[in-house]
Amino acid sequence: MADAPHPDENTTDTELDRAIADVLTEMRVADPARSTALGRRLVDLLDRRNADDTNRTAEIGTIAAGIDRAVRALEDAASSAELMRRACERVAELCSAKRVVLSRLDGDRIIPTTWFSADPGTMPSPPAEFDIVDGSPEEQALATNTVRVGPDVPVALQELLGTNGFTIAPVVVGDAVAALLHVDTPLDDMRRRALGVFAEVLGGCFERVGLESRRERQNALLHDSARRWAGDADVDTAPPRGASELAPARADRDAAEQRLLDPLTDREVDVVRLILTGASNSAIAEELVITVDTVKSHVKRILRKLGATNRAELIAKYQPGTR
Repeated sequence: MADAPHPDENTTDTELDRAIADVLTEMRVADPARSTALGRRLVDLLDRRNADDTNRTAEIGTIAAGIDRAVRALEDAASSAELMRRACERVAELCSAKRVVLSRLDGDRIIPTTWFSADPGTMPSPPAEFDIVDGSPEEQALATNTVRVGPDVPVALQELLGTNGFTIAPVVVGDAVAALLHVDTPLDDMRRRALGVFAEVLGGCFERVGLESRRERQNALLHDSARRWAGDADVDTAPPRGASELAPARADRDAAEQRLLDPLTDREVDVVRLILTGASNSAIAEELVITVDTVKSHVKRILRKLGATNRAELIAKYQPGTR
């Protein structure tokens, strides 16, 4: 029987397992002299597999530590811009990549917003936005919410990412993919899984940062709207005469605000806060890192729940000074 091919240092796990199986099969029918040679081959193959397992375990530990460092770098980001910048830097480190692009989605358009290069001195001009192409890795990533590898870098990103293939990861915010991460190298299976984990965490961080900043920025507006809802427009003009006398007014404002928000989900509350500032659907989509179509769906549900025909009527109904 012919010798099974000797696996080299680039042999995959499947090929190594097949070689071991072939040796074991041959040993069952080999004569004693041949069995001795096959036994030495088997020991060598098993040593190789054990060494591969040890190396893989060490690599998994290294990648897990990299994910931990990357996630920690996102924890105290105070704005979406800072979060995006840190995300690109950490993805480059996690994936051993030189360049990373983070883009937001607007319908079928991919709009690059933040990018990182390990060599800032050679940073190219900002990438142009481009369409999602049917059958592209971008479309597949959006359809499956999974990390994908592609051989052909989109033309708009070639100056930044090069032309030697790439990896793309979707970033889900709320219930939809709102952003995409492009990495300038095709990643192996292990690092693709690591990138997928990081992208999931990043989506949650976008929600946290957006919620905190919006609530801080729009808190006064919402209270004003709630006071008008309660017919209590003069609350702030009355001179404070003590905490006990102000408590009923605060309770009225809180109750009014609660009546406004009661019918809405948390994401609809975010949208209505922005509607009351006069923000357009595109501006709301960018602020919340969601698509314009998702914003439109939220607006329809908000109008129905709050009994308004359109957003102008909603603003007129709840904005202070319009009654």
